[in-house]
Amino acid sequence: MTLRKFLHGQRIPIALVIVAALALLSLEIFRGGAGTEFSEFESGAAYDSNSDIKLNADRPASLFLPLDYSSEKAVPLLINLHGYSGESIGHSSYTFLQLAAKERGLAYIAPDGTVDSLRNQFWNASTACCNFNDVAVDDVAYIKSLIDEASQKVSIDPMRIYLFGHSNGHFMSYKFACSTEGIVAAVAGLAGATDELCDGGPTNILHIHGTADQTILYGGGELFAKRYPSVDETLAQWAEINSCSSSTESDFELMQSTVGEETTNRTYSCSKADLELWRINGGVHTPTLDKEFANKVLDWLLARKL
Repeated sequence: MTLRKFLHGQRIPIALVIVAALALLSLEIFRGGAGTEFSEFESGAAYDSNSDIKLNADRPASLFLPLDYSSEKAVPLLINLHGYSGESIGHSSYTFLQLAAKERGLAYIAPDGTVDSLRNQFWNASTACCNFNDVAVDDVAYIKSLIDEASQKVSIDPMRIYLFGHSNGHFMSYKFACSTEGIVAAVAGLAGATDELCDGGPTNILHIHGTADQTILYGGGELFAKRYPSVDETLAQWAEINSCSSSTESDFELMQSTVGEETTNRTYSCSKADLELWRINGGVHTPTLDKEFANKVLDWLLARKL
């Protein structure tokens, strides 16, 4: 059952509707997938191989380093943000980005959001998604603090810091890009959207979205009467920010779990920063991701610098 179908045509107490709808939303927005265990992502040779580096005492996160890490060579950093009701361990496994980052020599952080009244973790990302209890939390400042602390403790390349997010995490990656400038080199994400207005500076953007997504609709929609833009509206915002003009399209295979070239790549011609859409034709909100997906995302990110 979709969230929209549940809310349609029933005279039910509003509090019950909200609680039940949030429960449905948490099931739709995040479902874990197969992947590597989080414990396989070990710390670098300069640290105890059985431990990670703890960041932020108030809301702890773990920084993991590639096995060949040396303080003499700065490494890229990837921050991977889970969806609503998700958590760092399952999300790292679902996206395969944890294992891919390890193999490609990136430092890696998968932080956890704040817990809401239904015990679901969320990011305070936009008016629509997904701070449903109106909790006073500044997740832009939190993510920035993780970047700052990681950069103080190890040798992070300030020109190659990247964000990836799924669903609410994708909304959050856009919120960060729209609220800061000169911190991240590129943002990639799956099944999210910008807020209604984005005042950010030029940023390299890769938007990934399935046309059959019934949770965060490709054509835009609402969550509890709060609107989020369509994919085309989101891209139009970034096309204006990045000074883009024309675009071209071609098909390619994004995931080995599907047969054939299931994804259309729309590449924009831009003067200030890159902009691409990977449209998964027939793709759902939580497609079956794999190592091929993670490698292609990292290829795209690593090709961009500040």
